[in-house]
Amino acid sequence: MTVLNTERLRLEPFDDHHFDGLQAMNRLPEVMRYLSGQPETPEQTRAAIDLVKGRWAQYGFSWWAFVEQESGRVIGAGCIQYLGRDPANPHEIGWRLVPDKWGQGLAAQAFSVQ
Repeated sequence: MTVLNTERLRLEPFDDHHFDGLQAMNRLPEVMRYLSGQPETPEQTRAAIDLVKGRWAQYGFSWWAFVEQESGRVIGAGCIQYLGRDPANPHEIGWRLVPDKWGQGLAAQAFSVQ
């Protein structure tokens, strides 16, 4: 699986050691507003990590945890993933960041290397 680096971020395929950081982010209503609309429970975060690990194994790409180079903190996540719902548009990109990192160009930086 591919780890990618930018000036400020390390993009790591979701793994079990990302649980605390992902759960801290995904339990925030403002982060989940345009996704599920509801904060994630710890069980949902664990299930999501397991699902994503399977997608990495099957397709070779999926969700990355955005780890801040300076602090080692998980500050976001982004994906290129195969959904297959629409044969004409089977892929999706997406991202989320913790609110204190909004507006700093981090999503653009992450997607410049994905």
